[in-house]
Amino acid sequence: MRARVVIGRAESSDPRIVDGGERVTGAAEARARARSVLRLRTGATVCAVGAAALLLVGAARSAGSGGAGTVLAVAAVVLTGVLVWAALGLLLVRRPASAAVPLPREAAPEFHGMIRELAADLRVPEPDEVRVCPECDSWLEQGGGRWFGLRRRRTVLVVGAPFLWWLRVGELRALLAPVVAGTEPSADPHIAAARAWVRRLDALAHPYAARVRPAKVAPWTAPLRRVPRAFARQLLDLTRGQAETMERDVAAWASTRAQDLDAVLRATAHEQVGLAYAGWDRLLTRLAAPAWNLGSYPDALMAGVVAALTELSQRDRLADVFGARLADRPASDLLLSPERVDAQVSRLAADIFADRASRQPVGWADYPSRVIEPIWRARATVLVDALDASDGRPGPANVGRVLDRIRDGAGTGDPSGFDPERMTEHVIALVACAAVDTGRMRPAVDWLDGAVLVDQSGRVADVAGLVGQAVDDHDDRPLRRWLDGIGVRTAEPIRL
Repeated sequence: MRARVVIGRAESSDPRIVDGGERVTGAAEARARARSVLRLRTGATVCAVGAAALLLVGAARSAGSGGAGTVLAVAAVVLTGVLVWAALGLLLVRRPASAAVPLPREAAPEFHGMIRELAADLRVPEPDEVRVCPECDSWLEQGGGRWFGLRRRRTVLVVGAPFLWWLRVGELRALLAPVVAGTEPSADPHIAAARAWVRRLDALAHPYAARVRPAKVAPWTAPLRRVPRAFARQLLDLTRGQAETMERDVAAWASTRAQDLDAVLRATAHEQVGLAYAGWDRLLTRLAAPAWNLGSYPDALMAGVVAALTELSQRDRLADVFGARLADRPASDLLLSPERVDAQVSRLAADIFADRASRQPVGWADYPSRVIEPIWRARATVLVDALDASDGRPGPANVGRVLDRIRDGAGTGDPSGFDPERMTEHVIALVACAAVDTGRMRPAVDWLDGAVLVDQSGRVADVAGLVGQAVDDHDDRPLRRWLDGIGVRTAEPIRL
C-alpha cells in the first residue's frame, strides 16, 4: 500500500492542537487507527500460535491411542503445517518497490535542494530518497536500507515524470508540498509498522497487482502458494477498513500541514495535472504502444509529453493562460541531465506497460520510418491477403482493386470478416502506402493523434475522412480524386 496523500482539501476530522501548538488534522486519529491495525496483527499472531500449540498438544495426546487417535494426530500435524506454511509466507514475502528511476543528489542537486527547502518550510523530515516513475502520480513509500549493518526504514519520494517535465518549478513545489508533508506521519513508529504489515499482506494476497513482474516460479508450486495467499486475503479483509481510514487521516494530516504553502500555485498545478494526464495517456496509446508492439520503444517520452501537452494547451479555450506559464522555468531544468533521465524513464515505461522484453530505442526523428511506415505496410499486407483469400485467387496489390470491392458493396464485413472499423484502418494503411510511394507524401508524428500522412509542406492529409466515406457510404469518388491529385495510379502495385 502506498502512502498516498490527498492533495487539496482535507477530508478528515476537526483540527487539533498538538505539540508546539500547531493545528494538525487527523494526527491522533491516524495513530489510533494504526494501533488498531497493529492490534489485529497481534491478535492474528496470538491466534495462530495458540492454534498451532493446541493442535500439537492434541496430536501428542492422540498418538498411540488406536487408529482413530493416529488419524486425529496426523490431521493435527497437517493443520499445524498449514499454519506454519502460511506464517512463513507472511514472514518471507517482500513487496517489490515501485518501478521507478533513482534520482540521486549528484544527478539533481537543485531538485534535492528544492525538496530540502520544502521540508524545512513544512517543518517535516526530508525524504531519504527520490525516484522518478512513468506515471501521472506522486507518492511516498517506505524503502529499506542499512546503517552500520542494521536495517532501517527509508522514506522514498516517488515523482511522476510527466509532472517533472510539464510543470514549472513553482507549480511542482506546490504540488509536492502535501506529499512531502507526509514524511512526518511516515516517521511515526505506529503508522510505519501498520503500513509495513498491510503492505506485507497485500504483497502476498495480490502478487500481480504491483507494476513489477514477480519472479518466475515453478508451476507445481501454485497449490502451495494458494494457502498463505488465502490466509493473507482473509487478514487483509479484516484490516482493510482500519488501514484505509488511517490513510485518509494521514492524508488530512499532511494536507493540513501544507495548505497554507503556495496555495495559489497549487491551484494552477492542479489544472495542469488533468492536462498532463490527458496528454500522457494519448501519447502512450497512440505513439508509444505501436512502437512497443514492434519490439521498439520511443527513447524520449517526456520530450513527447511536452510537445503533446503544448499542442493540447494551445487547442484548449484557456490557451492564453496556459501559454503564459510556459515562460517560467520548467521543473526538468532542476536535473543535470534531463535527456538521460528521459531515456531511463522511457525504457522503464516500456518494461511496465508492454509485454515484449527485447526492445530497441527509437528517436522521434526516426519514428515515422521505423514505426509508422512498417505498421502501415503490415496492415496493407493483411488487407491484400484477406482479399485474396476472399476471392479465392491472388490479385494485384493495389488501391484500385480494394476500392472496386468496397464500391461494389460486397459487405461491410468483407473481406474475410473485417468489421467496418478495422476495414477503415487497413484501407487507410493501404492508401498511405500508395501515397508514400509517390514521393509526394510522407508519414509523420502528430503528438495527439498519432500517425498521420503529410505532404512536403507538412500539411496533414485527411485520409481518415476520405477512406471513411468510401467504406461507410461506398462512395470512393472523393478519395479517387485526391489520389489522382497526388499522382497515385490506383492500378499500379504497392510496395508491401
